[in-house]
Amino acid sequence: MDAAMSSAVSGLQAQSAALSNISNNLANSQTTGYKSVQTQFTSLLTQLSNGATFTTGGVAASVRQNLLAPGTITGTSVTTDMAINGNGMFAVMNGLSGGQTYYTRNGAFDTDNAGNLYLSGTNYYLQGWPTDTSGNVLSTNSDNLASLQVVNIDKYNSSAVATTQYTMSANFPAAAQNSLGTVAYVNSSGVTEDLSMTYVQTGTGTIGTTPTATYMVSIDSATGTTIHDASSTGSQLLYSVTVNSNTGAITQVVNLATNTTTTNLPGITPSDATSSTIALPGSAATSWTTFAAAAGSGFSKSTSMMVYDSLGVPQSFGVTWTAAGNNSWLMTVNSPTNTAGTKSTGQLIDSAGSVVSSYTYKVSFNSNGTLGQFTSLPDGSGGSAPLSSSSAPMLQALWSDGAAPSTGSQAVLLNLGTSGKTDGLSQFSTTSSTSLAIAVKTTTQNGVQYGSLTGVNIDSTGNVIAAYDNGQKVAIYKIPVVTFPNENGLIQNTAGVYTQSSLSGNYMLNQAGTNGAGAIKGQSLESSTVNTTVEFSNMITAQQAYSAASQVIGTDKQMFQALLQVIQ
Repeated sequence: MDAAMSSAVSGLQAQSAALSNISNNLANSQTTGYKSVQTQFTSLLTQLSNGATFTTGGVAASVRQNLLAPGTITGTSVTTDMAINGNGMFAVMNGLSGGQTYYTRNGAFDTDNAGNLYLSGTNYYLQGWPTDTSGNVLSTNSDNLASLQVVNIDKYNSSAVATTQYTMSANFPAAAQNSLGTVAYVNSSGVTEDLSMTYVQTGTGTIGTTPTATYMVSIDSATGTTIHDASSTGSQLLYSVTVNSNTGAITQVVNLATNTTTTNLPGITPSDATSSTIALPGSAATSWTTFAAAAGSGFSKSTSMMVYDSLGVPQSFGVTWTAAGNNSWLMTVNSPTNTAGTKSTGQLIDSAGSVVSSYTYKVSFNSNGTLGQFTSLPDGSGGSAPLSSSSAPMLQALWSDGAAPSTGSQAVLLNLGTSGKTDGLSQFSTTSSTSLAIAVKTTTQNGVQYGSLTGVNIDSTGNVIAAYDNGQKVAIYKIPVVTFPNENGLIQNTAGVYTQSSLSGNYMLNQAGTNGAGAIKGQSLESSTVNTTVEFSNMITAQQAYSAASQVIGTDKQMFQALLQVIQ
């Protein structure tokens, strides 16, 4: 009877423990990241059975964890919430420094008044690896807890970064290299025909008071016309040009002022405000036509390049592109101005280190439209436009607003493409209505204006991405996913955190989604794994078992009383 009584009492204790676990599960049915526990029953013996005798010892109850059971992941509106989709736990520290490291599946993190992420309602702070702006872990010993820091988002306000590279992709109009003109004339048969003229600027100077221009003349019929390079009509003809009607070649040029003759001359150079006559045998006399030469500077287009100095101040370099003939362009870079359009606090420096107001590069293109090479042109200070070691243009400037000089390794390298390719600048003809426009495709630069933090989000690899009001998005931390050889061997503590034990094995720090660790889902939380239906069913079972054990105690009491009556 003593053994029966002892077994019944152990049954009451075991079912009480089971009911306690059931009650705790139900109480945490809405707790984020909570893992329900089960009650494990183990039979007890007071002594070993020898086959003939058997002495009961009752039952013992123990708690069985299942930390590997996944809870339902639901989305939230809080950007610092996160859940692990798969194995693993978050690492948290008790306090801001020097505290013990704990582990949890609860990803409901808030920010304190200093910008530290902590487990809501607790003193446990989230830990992560500091990273570079691309999300690469900076620590060389990332397998150790010492490589982790409390995640703080406020101290990472964006710093200004000076521009050191400017990239431009554009197509330059091939037609801008030539100036075209057509004049009409009437041949001896009375038929009106056209004379097409193409002239190309081959120099880089500006036409002065007595300009010259070179013409290439083609004839598409056996006749002639009078062509003038004049500022007014009725100017004197100084040259007469005779063209073979069959071959189109110039057979004779007569200087009317001196009556001298030159044969087989490939071209002529008229004087200022004069005209020349192209005559073919048998052609009819026609009225003369005035044709104005293009400006000596050729086709040009102005653009600008906006960069940042080391203080994050936007600076704009004015750039003028001028067609220079022979598939080349002149790129003139002017002193920088700020975004308000006024003169900036900076000055250009040429290759000799002298302050200049501008400098010029010659940009050549190959006959197939691909980029050729860059040539630095000399300036008046004895220097020239600076080139990098790879012969790419670069901008050097001094700033008087306190910013670091844009010189040396901090000079602005102009990435305008690769020689022989069209990955930057190119020169092709176009049939668009704006055929003489420079078609700028893209412009980028790597400078950053100062920005203030506007928010954060967590990506699937655990990167904490900070967003700033200057449009920049930068990875500042990476959240590790901690795994154990036996997660169910962890010791549970208050607030849903766990500590390592000999049964769990040593921790392993993993990047999310690697080495069997789960991925991290931002703006999400993992629900409790408690199934209320199962828990109520277990409650009924525990109640029945408890009642049965109570009945055994009552029966045992009656038997004991009967025994006493026999003795009496």
